[in-house]
Amino acid sequence: MDIRQIQYFISVAEHLNFTKAAKEHFIAQTAMSQQIMALEKQLAVQLFIRNNRSVQLTPAGSVFLREAKLMVSITQEAIRKTQHAASGFVGSLKVGFLGPNEKRFLPELIRNFRHNYPNIDLTFTQNSTETINSSLKLGLLDIAFTESYKLQQIPDFEWKTICSDQICIVLHREHSLANESAINLSSLAHESFVTIDAQEYHGAFERMLDFCITKGHFTPKIISQHRDPETVLLMIEAGVGVALLPHYFFNAYINPNLKFIELEGDGDLAYSIVAWRKDYDNPSIPLFIKELDTVTALTL
Repeated sequence: MDIRQIQYFISVAEHLNFTKAAKEHFIAQTAMSQQIMALEKQLAVQLFIRNNRSVQLTPAGSVFLREAKLMVSITQEAIRKTQHAASGFVGSLKVGFLGPNEKRFLPELIRNFRHNYPNIDLTFTQNSTETINSSLKLGLLDIAFTESYKLQQIPDFEWKTICSDQICIVLHREHSLANESAINLSSLAHESFVTIDAQEYHGAFERMLDFCITKGHFTPKIISQHRDPETVLLMIEAGVGVALLPHYFFNAYINPNLKFIELEGDGDLAYSIVAWRKDYDNPSIPLFIKELDTVTALTL
């Protein structure tokens, strides 16, 4: 008995027709009959009741059909895993990510990738933009989800944009501007700002300053900086100040005490990207990117 004979049997059992089963496998009807007869001889059981008008499974044939489908499935999975191993699809992939934005697609991506490439060990590191970019440059990460701020200044990187999100003003629901549908940036000139840490998120911090100066014509009055975006939101909820943050934080940290309001006129966008070194030698990277493209096409 071989896998080919089992596949022939499944076709005849599903079609209950030797001619249709033979056409499915591009063999002659007589050859199909001979293969099934040989299988029955090996098993020492009758699998089909045949006459001039119909083909029916015997009780033994019905039992064997269930087991045959399982055998084929296991065999095909074993072949797939073996081929992956022979092609270098065994190894590890170190992935960096920021956190809030990736919640929209990362769980599904991990699930799909582990299913399709079970022999590739995935490890994940969550950190700030600056630390992730530095780790990627040093080879401590293979691929990373990060932000595009000043990434053009790192010539060693390749990257692709995943999505973009509008920069919003985030304030407490009792703030005097909380009920506005849109806010003019210049109206925030006298507000106290809570921001992400200038060292950990250097590029994003500089871009926020430049945005306020060039678009709002003011330098923001920053009263506190925090390494974790969650802490920034906590300070806003406590009424300490306001912040400029991408809209994806709205879905990542749903909080009825916080309002995310778009800015009037030409706003600003935060671009989320996936990046990797140009000289990578890990064959798992293209596979990861391919799975990412599939997942984000459905979720974003």
